Amino acid sequence: MIRPNTAVSAFSQVARRTKFINIAPITSKSSKMDYSTIATPERCYADFCLIPVGTANVSVAAEVAEVQKLLKASGIMYTMHSAGTTVEGSWDEVFKVIGQAHSLVHEKGVLRVQSSMRVGTRTDKKQSAQDKVKRVEDLLAKDSS
Repeated sequence: MIRPNTAVSAFSQVARRTKFINIAPITSKSSKMDYSTIATPERCYADFCLIPVGTANVSVAAEVAEVQKLLKASGIMYTMHSAGTTVEGSWDEVFKVIGQAHSLVHEKGVLRVQSSMRVGTRTDKKQSAQDKVKRVEDLLAKDSS
């Protein structure tokens, strides 16, 4: 059980180490934030699982293979795994290729496509999905020696 003071203290520690975006508070009805000026993050990774809905086949291997061909042709960094694909690049590149994947599957006759997605960004350093996996593998190797 977490005591209330402990949770607040832990949050305070995280807040001190985290770089928050500084957005001026809205102080009156006449001063409004211009949200159109907020930029998207420079880089991101998205782990997505594209799901064709309403097909007669329980397998999605053919659609996944088509999406993998698209990703390879796009030149974007990607890693397929058993439950989806991780795509890395600029925010615009990543979301463009995921949109193209939806369109590609629609073009194959699938009327409905869903994607489940997790997206991450960092501002303190560049880190690829491969870097993240290597970091954990290094820790595991260190523990086993």
